[in-house]
Order: sequence, then C-alpha cells, then structure tokens
Amino acid sequence: MLFDKFTQLDASTTRQYGGTGLGLAISKQLVEMMGGQIGVVSEKGRGSEFWFTLHLKSQPLENKIESLPLEDLKGVQVLIVDDNATNREILITQTTQWGMRPKSVADGPSAIKLLKKAAKEKDPIRVAVLDMQMPGMDGEMLGRVIKADSQISSTSLIMMTSLGTLGEAKRFAEIGVAAYLTKPTRHHELKSVLLLALSERDSNGTLITEKRPIVTRHSVRKPNEQFSGNNARILLAEDNITNQQVALGILKKFGLQASGVFNGIEALQMVKTQAFNLVLMDVQMPEMDGLEATRRIRRLPSFVRDIPIIAMTAHAMQGDKEKCLQAGMNDYISKPVTPKGLSEVLGKWLPSIQTEAMYEPVSDQKPGNVSQDLEIWDIRGMLERMMGDKDLAKMIVEGFIGDMPKQIQSMKNYVENKDIVGCERQAHTIKGASANVGGRALSALASEMEILAKNGDIVGFESLLIEIEKKFEQLKIAMETTADFN
Repeated sequence: MLFDKFTQLDASTTRQYGGTGLGLAISKQLVEMMGGQIGVVSEKGRGSEFWFTLHLKSQPLENKIESLPLEDLKGVQVLIVDDNATNREILITQTTQWGMRPKSVADGPSAIKLLKKAAKEKDPIRVAVLDMQMPGMDGEMLGRVIKADSQISSTSLIMMTSLGTLGEAKRFAEIGVAAYLTKPTRHHELKSVLLLALSERDSNGTLITEKRPIVTRHSVRKPNEQFSGNNARILLAEDNITNQQVALGILKKFGLQASGVFNGIEALQMVKTQAFNLVLMDVQMPEMDGLEATRRIRRLPSFVRDIPIIAMTAHAMQGDKEKCLQAGMNDYISKPVTPKGLSEVLGKWLPSIQTEAMYEPVSDQKPGNVSQDLEIWDIRGMLERMMGDKDLAKMIVEGFIGDMPKQIQSMKNYVENKDIVGCERQAHTIKGASANVGGRALSALASEMEILAKNGDIVGFESLLIEIEKKFEQLKIAMETTADFN
C-alpha cells in the first residue's frame, strides 16, 4: 500500500508531514524498470528500513574516475595574478566562497614581492593562479622565476590562458606548473584543480618533489560531461564511410553536433555556406586532399578562415605532422580515432571558442561585420560564470562599464603611436573582459582586431575603432536597461 500513488500513512488534513504520496511509487517504478525489487521492513516505535536490489554490470577499471583528494581549501592563502581587474574580482569572489584567503596583484614583479613577504612572515602562499597573457612579465616567465627561487619555489602554480596553443601544457609542466586551464573556466573546474594542485603536498604541507602529470580541465571532468552544454557544430571530412561513421558516432556520444563530407571540395563548400566551430580533416582524400582544402580555407575571409582545423592522419612520421601544420592546420590526431584521443584534441580547441560566435558562412559581409548578428549580451552565460550571484554580477557590470571606455581610449592611443604590439595586447584585453561579462559581439570584434594586429595590419585595425565603440555602447545600453538581471 505504501508504494501506491498518492498514498500516505497519515492522510488527514492536519498531518505533521507534507508531500504528495508519489515518492515511493516513483521509486518502485524506477527499480522495477531496471529489473529489481523494492520493499520495506517497519516496526512501530522503532523505525522503518527501505531496501531495493538491482543487478548491475561492473564497470571496467579504466572508466573509473579517481575521486578528488580530501585536501581542504579553507584557510589556504592563494595569490591571484592577472592584469585584468574583472578577472581578479571574479577569482577573489570564488576563492573567498571556498574559505580561502585570496590576495591579488596585477603584474609579475608585484607577485614575487608578495610571495617573498608572505614567506618571510611564516605565512606562505601555498598556491598562485597566474594569467598567461600579461604585459611585461607574462605568466610563463613569472612561473619560471618563482620555481627558480628557493624561497618561494614551493608555491603550487595554476596557469590560466585564453589561447590554449599546441604544446603549451607540456611546456608548463616542464617549468613545474601543477595545473593548466583555459579561460573562462567553470567554478567547479577551478575548485577541483585547486584541490588537485594542493594534493601535491604531504600532511605537513611540504611540496612533494615526485613529478606528476599536469592537471587540466580533462583531469576533473568525466568523459561524457566534458562537452555538456556545448552547442558547437563540427564538420568531419573523411572519404572512408566506416571511419566517418565511427568518428560521427563518437561525436554523438559526446553530445556534439556533427556533419560529414567525403572530400576536400565538399568540405570547402560546407564552410562557405554553413557555420561550424571546428573541422576534423582527413589528410588523404580523393578530388581534393585535406592539405589543399585547408590552404583554401585559410585564404577565405577572416571570420571563416580562422576556424580550428584538426588533421586526421594515419601517418605518424614527424615530417607528415609538420606538413599538416605548414598547410595551416592547428593540430592533428592519429587514425584510427579513439574516444580518448578525440576528447583530448576537442577539449584543447573547443573551449577557446565556446564564449565566442560560431564562424559565420561567407556572404556579402565585410570582415569587420563578423560580430554584426551576435548576441549583444549573453546575460545567462554571465550569471552562470557568477554562480547565479546577481549582486556579484551587478558589481562586475558596473566596474566593466566604468573601465571599458579607458581600455578603448588606450587602444586609440596605441593606434595613434603606430604601436602594433600594444594594439594586439589591448584587443586581447578587451576580448577577454567582454567574454567574461557575456559581451559576445564586443568580444568577437575585439578578437577580429587582435588577429589583424597580429598580422601587422594597423590600417585594418584602425578601421574598426568606430565599430568597437558602437559595440560597447550597445552592450552598455543592454546592461543598464537590465538592472534586475532577470
């Protein structure tokens, strides 16, 4: 009777406990659907014992996810080093909520000074979160300096980057960096990475010198969760139908949308007419191979040509890999593809474009209009990064609105002084800050300008100055007219 729908032991209107009487009925239905049994043993005055039995397959050992270490973050002193004030504020809020004691600085020299001061006061900073892209002393240089100084070398380092270039994780690991994440990062990923980085110490807090693999976002995600909520679209170019079906099947298991074509000509046509976030390109295909297709894609307008292209090759020789990179491919994966290999390469290249627009098909638009149809303000995405904290979001927005005019003015000054390096750095700063607050159109335009500066095109860069002011004004209006964040 207890397992019947809408049934309760006390059905009176004055009963002490609420509820609909559906809980046990639903539990019974779920257990029986899985071929099990459910029951109860109850004795008045003593209590009740509810039980169920199920026959389940034992999971393979290689699929088990290691549990996170029990190291507690409470009371741990952490240093945040980032030249972007918005990023510092977000990290301070997150680490404070976890009971940590955060300190923050805007540059490398200040970080070294603070680390040494804390060590001298016998209250050492156990972990430092470093931004990779900083003017002057970047994160990599700062990491090398810290690890070379015996007074502060025991500090565990976490590197944050918004670029995620090939071979970066391996290089950071050689320096002694404990963990590596691409921005913007989810709060639970950062927490997990902090826990894992701190697990490099023994019970006395002494750094374990035994070399361990660098921790990445993949270390703290289950395989099927890695691309959860990712709406990316992938183009797969593979002439072998079996290989194509296998790869498409794996991508579907990951929860990703994918389309398949059979040669380079079809791949080229698809990227011209449809929007994709990444291309998986077989190297050897009939009519047009993957290398030639990649070269032609790289000659298209910038809002298409910059799409990440991953080579799929059965050749393991170093020379073949170099040919792929020389043709303009971003990375490569060996065939036959495996879920693990595909997961790693997608994890490396998809996060860096998650907060930006999908690559638009070729049309009559000029390159400067790449962000024209993008969402001005992704308020939902911003609130997710703020863990739903609307008060924090309001504070961040107010700071962003006050700071961005200064950043745009600095960009104008760099243009006036013909400082192309400064232009690139400033565009990168605006891109990152805009992405963090959900300014997708502004971030995408800043990304376009960053690429122009990187290619030395100061004329093209200058032509977009008016447009970036317009994008900021649109974002500002959207933010100011949505004060309640609903």
